[in-house]
Amino acid sequence: MHKQIYRTFFRIFIPLFILFSGVVFSVRKIQDDSEKQISLSSEQFEINQKSEIIHRDLNFIIGDLQIMAAMNLFRDVWREEGNSAVKQTISSLFRKISRERQLYDQIRLIDSEGDELVRVNLNDSVAWVVAEKDLQNKRQRPYFSNTFNLKRGEIYVSPFDLNIENDTIEIPLKPMLRFATPVFGEKGEKKGVLVINYLGEHMLRNSEAVGNRRFKEHFMLLNKDSYWLKAPNSELEWGFMFDDKKTENFQYYYPEEWKIISTQTSGQFENERGLFTFNTIYALENNNPELVWSEQEAFQATQDYYWKAVSFVPQAELYKSQKARNFQLLIVYMLLVALSGWGAWVLARSTNRRKLAEQKIKNNLIKLQELNAAKDRFFSIIAHDLRSPFNTMLGFGEMLKEEVDNGKTEHVKEYTHYLYSGILKTYNLLSELLDWANLQRQKVAFEPKIIDAESCVDETFQILELSAQNKKLTLVKLIPENTELTADRNMFCTIVRNLLSNAVKFTSEGGTITFSAKFVNGEHVFTVADTGVGISPENLERLFKVDESFSTAGTNEESGTGLGLILCKELVEKHGGVIWAESETGKGAEFHFTIPLP
Repeated sequence: MHKQIYRTFFRIFIPLFILFSGVVFSVRKIQDDSEKQISLSSEQFEINQKSEIIHRDLNFIIGDLQIMAAMNLFRDVWREEGNSAVKQTISSLFRKISRERQLYDQIRLIDSEGDELVRVNLNDSVAWVVAEKDLQNKRQRPYFSNTFNLKRGEIYVSPFDLNIENDTIEIPLKPMLRFATPVFGEKGEKKGVLVINYLGEHMLRNSEAVGNRRFKEHFMLLNKDSYWLKAPNSELEWGFMFDDKKTENFQYYYPEEWKIISTQTSGQFENERGLFTFNTIYALENNNPELVWSEQEAFQATQDYYWKAVSFVPQAELYKSQKARNFQLLIVYMLLVALSGWGAWVLARSTNRRKLAEQKIKNNLIKLQELNAAKDRFFSIIAHDLRSPFNTMLGFGEMLKEEVDNGKTEHVKEYTHYLYSGILKTYNLLSELLDWANLQRQKVAFEPKIIDAESCVDETFQILELSAQNKKLTLVKLIPENTELTADRNMFCTIVRNLLSNAVKFTSEGGTITFSAKFVNGEHVFTVADTGVGISPENLERLFKVDESFSTAGTNEESGTGLGLILCKELVEKHGGVIWAESETGKGAEFHFTIPLP
């Protein structure tokens, strides 16, 4: 009879297993290939869009420069030198363009001797004409001599760098591009140069405003020497302008990738680091001037003046959604296999027992999931936090035994101290673990009543007074008078004690710890703020999670159990409140919790 049941079971189950396996893995392959292609296409589309935006901005500026240079107005100023009316007209034109565009830091007309005839500055969105007495001679500036050597219609574009005033980089940083072209008299003789200082931040900001948001922003703009003009981390930008950052360029961090990017006009490739998509942007690509004058070389072809637009998506982010989807698909697959096996088994058995067996399996699955969840949370704490102190105690216990056996006593005090520390840490861990376990099992009596919040804080301050004095910490209490709330006093004092103890633990010598309270929107909000070491973003996300319990040594190497905040969370939620933390590394931390009205 059993053999017949098994034969029937396998005849039903094996075809279903093959069917489900083929369908699931085919769907996975199709979805993976489709998503990969979408990712590649979207990154390529985004980098092309950003490149087009930069081209558009450059074309717009060069168009303004070419239009102005072609105006008869500039021939008049050479014909009637000293004619203030013509200069006034040019000043008004420059001022109008500067005011309407809001793009140009300066617009200047310079004569053949390098003297500024007209200059309009833009400060705080206000365009103003520089007084004649404040005009300067720019003969020694590279952009003047380089531009003056150009022919009619040729455009000079400076390197993209930061503005320098009085031999010092201007703060806040002001990215700058200078566009210039020679201007001529009515007989075709070269008379001077027309210069536009373009605020490059506009171009960088415009490039950020476009593109898809499938992945986090990883757009980079590099110059031909691989220095960052735009980077996800602003600390890496403009390295060539600072002596202490000369080595911080893309080639330094990504040498193999730069070999590919620097030798190809555009492309896309993936390696163990992630997906790289790039394009080359030529400053004068669509404006037909044949030559560009640069400050590094006497003069060079357009193809030698370029930037690299690069998008980099790390492997983890590139396949993040794919891994999550595949995991979900795996769960579905496992469920399908399990269900098909169960169904085959049920069909192989008698019909009259089908419903009973189904209900029994369902109940067992629910209980098993609950038991597994409790087991995982329990062992994640035990395995992580109990092994270390027991190893320490065993090690020092063995050394202490050897000392005693050998009749030596010089290390007894030291080993005893270490043993005591390990025992104390283990005792504290077990105590907090027992409190947490009792909460989980509903074994702790919850007796809310009206209590005085300030009394709990005063008691805790007294307990921590010695530790605070040792570290020269200032304890501050900001609690309105008669702050009463409905809560279980033991639980409330436990929350206060844990949070203030943590603050003392992680605040360096001379710091300040503040406990404050306020009443907002029908609930009491309590805050413990310190000026300590702060919490990193990754650890901030792990706080209050049982399955990610961790402990960090204090500023004086004080030990902890890693359970205090988890216990606080359980106690706060027991009162119907919430607890959260706000912090930045090196800037202290603030822990808030609420106790609502009953």
